[in-house]
Amino acid sequence: GQYYRLTRNDAYWGKDEPYLDEIVYQVLPDRTSAAAALEAEEIQLAAFSAVPLADLDRISKVPGLKVITKGYEGLTYQLVVEINHRRKELADLKVRQAIAHAIDKDFVVKTIFLGYAATATGPVPKNDPQFYTADVPTYPFDVAKANALLDEAGYKRADDGKRFALKLLPAPYFNETKQFGDYLRQALAAIGIDAQIVNNDSAAHIKAVYTDHAFDLAVGPPVFRGDPAISTTILVQSGIPDGVPFSNQGGYKNAELDALIVKASETLDTSARTELYKEFQKKVAADLPLINVAEWSFISVARDTVGNIANNPRWA
Repeated sequence: GQYYRLTRNDAYWGKDEPYLDEIVYQVLPDRTSAAAALEAEEIQLAAFSAVPLADLDRISKVPGLKVITKGYEGLTYQLVVEINHRRKELADLKVRQAIAHAIDKDFVVKTIFLGYAATATGPVPKNDPQFYTADVPTYPFDVAKANALLDEAGYKRADDGKRFALKLLPAPYFNETKQFGDYLRQALAAIGIDAQIVNNDSAAHIKAVYTDHAFDLAVGPPVFRGDPAISTTILVQSGIPDGVPFSNQGGYKNAELDALIVKASETLDTSARTELYKEFQKKVAADLPLINVAEWSFISVARDTVGNIANNPRWA
């Protein structure tokens, strides 16, 4: 197979470093092959969630292997429902609230993520001790309330039980995002929304969602990178050029939220900046430019012979 080989630089300035003679980065064809390569001792470490969640329980019981869930707290995957606000129905806040109430986040975490995730309350994950706040509007799983909101919005069920149809594009990067797409289709059917799934490869998905805007709902896994200004505000801020992946390409515009984002990015005082980003979370959770469903950290799997795996979210 293909690989990258890094060899020790004996002229390195650090005394007795590096410790290893070489590191070989093995290129694998897909994520499902990582577990097999570990078991066959072809590789000693699979980082950045290279091993699918579905394999973790089994592989944790294999002698000589260990599953490591710590070390990536500064990088968090976020399962979000991206919304195209150009669509009349989705521009209605009551419809967005109905969709949020139709999603059973606990079920998603337990069934799709097999417990290796947490429910989300907003755009900043719970494992961020500086910026996260739980003081935001929430949308408990409530099918009756979701149906009532759609009725109030004027979208009554037709004779076939359907209110309207939507085009749903699940991101193809993980089994979990695709599985959530299937779940979301069923959850929306329960409230009379006919979600028609369009599955694409990675390149086609990025083009459809972030350049062509050829979607109504999309399932995305953006990564929170330790600070809302780095990776999160771009998901809801208006004025982002077309073609920028993992950004607000749903036509959402909120002048008050935009102003708050700019103010927070320009604020140097740490305490004041933190409070601004807590206000940011409240506004996003209230207006639902997107729906945050779950969050999960990167997971490593290593052989017992590998020690001192750095507890640093950017080590690799």
